Amino acid sequence: MSTKAEKKQLLKRDIIIAAKTYKENLAGKVFLYVYGNEYFELNFANGQFLHLTGVGTKLKAKEFYRRAKDNTLDAGQFYFNESHPFATAKRKLQCLKCLPSLTTELVCVLKGLNTLTFTYKIGVTNLQFTLGLTENVDCNGKKINNWLLPRTLRPKDNSIAKSNDGEFVDYILSKSATKEKYDCICYQDSDKAFPQELLFMVDEKIRI
Repeated sequence: MSTKAEKKQLLKRDIIIAAKTYKENLAGKVFLYVYGNEYFELNFANGQFLHLTGVGTKLKAKEFYRRAKDNTLDAGQFYFNESHPFATAKRKLQCLKCLPSLTTELVCVLKGLNTLTFTYKIGVTNLQFTLGLTENVDCNGKKINNWLLPRTLRPKDNSIAKSNDGEFVDYILSKSATKEKYDCICYQDSDKAFPQELLFMVDEKIRI
């Protein structure tokens, strides 16, 4: 049986790998998910990475992510306990390392995703794991913009059955968070037409 120190080293390794993946594929980007006549924009902000790992820490969220991506995170700077179980963190981190797949492959958009502690208006799942999304608000609860943020990562939790409704995505586009229009197609269903009313959000160089 692994010691606590060995378990922490295992989690540390996976956190660092996941942070590198997050940095290279998701951080600083916004993704447009189009399904039927509906859409939402998802921003993978630096401060959201910690919420997806399953571990506890006394570090601020952005500092935790910075140390993880720079490979300077120390095993003493995070913990697991009854509130943050080792087994749960281990499962979450395996999914977190594969998180970019939710932006490049067919996924299901969930509406009214119910958990024990919260109901997420929107979720995204590939049936292996699910992201619960929340609005981008400040510390006073005031809405900053229309982007959604990832708040929870849930490995294989039968999320479709726990949701009020679900619909497969038709298109996923991306852009830098500093740009105005989407300039990259990450996924598309060739049988579906892109909504004309959303073309104003897409760079003219993109044939869609």
